[in-house]
Amino acid sequence: MASLFRDVQRVARLDHPEVREIVPSHHCVVRFRQRRPVRARGGAALADALVGVLEDADVSRWPPAWAVTDRHTELWAVSGELAFPLQPSGSPGRFVALTCLGREW
Repeated sequence: MASLFRDVQRVARLDHPEVREIVPSHHCVVRFRQRRPVRARGGAALADALVGVLEDADVSRWPPAWAVTDRHTELWAVSGELAFPLQPSGSPGRFVALTCLGREW
């Protein structure tokens, strides 16, 4: 998987009965960077910021009202003004954050 993280693979770890890990897709990283600029330079700072947001997120079967789309997603990770639709990765408990939606975008 190509990533802005380059050689730094980051996984958010959660204490949730269904979602134990979230791996951000490349698209998610790009959208996160657009919606929540990180002042520190480098991929590691961006990765740390994104993983921190994902680890603080609430996982729910319901998206916030401002993030409703016609695409079906079973689970969402929501952190403040950001929402991440989740897709199973194929490994139990591991999900992929497909994108990063912002309330004002």
